Amino acid sequence: MERARAERLVEEVFACWGPFLVRYALQMTRSPEASDDIVQEAFLALYRDLRSGKTIRDPRSWTFGAVRNQIRKRARILGRHGEDLTPFEDLDRFAAEPRWPDVLAETADEGDLTLSVLTEREKEVVLLRLQSFKYREIAKQLGNSEKSVATLLARALKKLRRLGSGDHTGAIAEKHVR
Repeated sequence: MERARAERLVEEVFACWGPFLVRYALQMTRSPEASDDIVQEAFLALYRDLRSGKTIRDPRSWTFGAVRNQIRKRARILGRHGEDLTPFEDLDRFAAEPRWPDVLAETADEGDLTLSVLTEREKEVVLLRLQSFKYREIAKQLGNSEKSVATLLARALKKLRRLGSGDHTGAIAEKHVR
């Protein structure tokens, strides 16, 4: 694909899909820095693949898959090496503005508590469904059946309803049982 066309496609996908991917990565990593890096890497990979001539039918799903793979890779590295990738104290002197202030504001405090009652798989299903993915698209992306997606979504909604009704202990206990 020619450079201008690849850039335009990546920019379009980034504009409409980037904030969701950052929210998703932030929920999974609990690190604003890591989530920003992961999403940026996914879009760079998309651009490289488009430029190399690879056929990508659904750039949204492709970038979501790339983000999921980067999150898994990061988790493996952290699990294997036990590294704490916090910045050095010297870096704290430099002011940094968040790249996605709207995403950070949306996920502050209450948002973390709400989704914390869900399993990782339930979070993925809920976040994708909120982005208007169809059950079959979610199933394909996560490597599940449509029935599994429906079950995960039903469980997640049940937990969120309990949380909304004030029954925090039941939803939290249910998370630890699974």
